[in-house]
Amino acid sequence: MTAPAPSVSTFESGSASKNELSRVPILTLDREGTIQHSNKPARRALEYSSEDSIDPCFFSHVHGRNLQRVMRDLAHMVNHRKQRARWLLRLRTGNGRWRWYRAIARNRLNHSSAAIRVHLRPL
Repeated sequence: MTAPAPSVSTFESGSASKNELSRVPILTLDREGTIQHSNKPARRALEYSSEDSIDPCFFSHVHGRNLQRVMRDLAHMVNHRKQRARWLLRLRTGNGRWRWYRAIARNRLNHSSAAIRVHLRPL
């Protein structure tokens, strides 16, 4: 039996422990929206096996009806230092189907990691 994932409020407050974060599906994006890293929970949530390759363009995974908002919010993170964005969106999974997720993107571009971290919560 697996432990429940931390709540969205834990992500928002930034109080998640290192142990909790190891169970949270996280995608790490660069300034252009290229997926630099996907942890094991993210691969599972997106229905990819450890052998499957993931298209590195984050936007290619986002459903067309959600794409404009996601692109706008990420552009504001890069250009205007917006710190956080929240979405209810559909992402294409490794099986080719669309699945709903709650996502919280956090701007870490000014930190040592220099990335945007997207926490996913499958619905």
